[in-house]
Amino acid sequence: MLTINARNVNDAFSEATWKMMQWGIEEDSRNGKCMVATEPVLTCYAKPLERMLWEPKRDANPFFHVMEAMWMLSGRNDVKSVSKYASQMAQYSDDGDTLNGAYGYRWRNYFEHDQIDWVIAHLKAQPNSRRAVLGMWDPREDPADIDQGSLDVPCNTHAYFRVNQGKLDMTVCCRSNDIVWGCYGANAVHMSYLMEYVACSLGIPVGRYYQLSNNWHMYERHYPLLRTNIEIDWYGAGKFLLVPLTDPNGSSTLFEDLIAYFDGDPLDFTYIESPYLRSVILPLVNAWAMHKEGDTKDAVRAVSFCCDGAIAAACTAWLTRRIK
Repeated sequence: MLTINARNVNDAFSEATWKMMQWGIEEDSRNGKCMVATEPVLTCYAKPLERMLWEPKRDANPFFHVMEAMWMLSGRNDVKSVSKYASQMAQYSDDGDTLNGAYGYRWRNYFEHDQIDWVIAHLKAQPNSRRAVLGMWDPREDPADIDQGSLDVPCNTHAYFRVNQGKLDMTVCCRSNDIVWGCYGANAVHMSYLMEYVACSLGIPVGRYYQLSNNWHMYERHYPLLRTNIEIDWYGAGKFLLVPLTDPNGSSTLFEDLIAYFDGDPLDFTYIESPYLRSVILPLVNAWAMHKEGDTKDAVRAVSFCCDGAIAAACTAWLTRRIK
């Protein structure tokens, strides 16, 4: 087992690109050549809520990552809602309308009950439990989907939750993890939001996030990152004020508001009560709409109304690179 101990995703990504040169061997895959670690890799995040990746050469799209996380928390699997922030998502759909391996749908609907609600209720009743497991892999259907050539089966398969000394720890198991697009890109955002939602609902702080990657790899198109001097202000992410996902007593309209938002007019927040959606997500939605209309400079100004400083900074940097 190989291990990366990091403060946050920026620290982890910088370490990972260096470690890949030490740990990786080149292999062929169904998606082309890649560098692969010879053993599973465990990444431990001490500050998982510092989830925005700054590295300009990686150029992660923070609008997409944050909005996809909201889409997941709402329990959806439709392509339309998420592809407006990343059109390439449609290429992973088997039917053009839904995503078979959508994590949020599997968290909330796929197994015919809401697993997130169960984890929260279970840990409220039994804080010392070792049985708080959330499943994303379906052994009944996913093997057959693979045999039939499905474009989308879950890479992350299970999440384990533990109340540890008054904080919530989470371990996520991943069968196959691209360190550029997945592990230190989308996964760091999506899974930390899941973790935060459960912690807020329990009324306890977020602890440590562990990502166990059974196959930890980097595709050939990203090899230049191995030869790049990546200098990220990974400690500086801690200077920003984080906006709580829900209020401290664990009550929230976030889930209900997310359902209403994705079912309604994407620019209409008049019926949204959740403070997080109004103060953090609404400015991102407005800014993205301006950017897509070609008004990227106005989009930068719109992002400034986002109350989460880290998200606002990441979005501002991403938009500014498009202006230049």
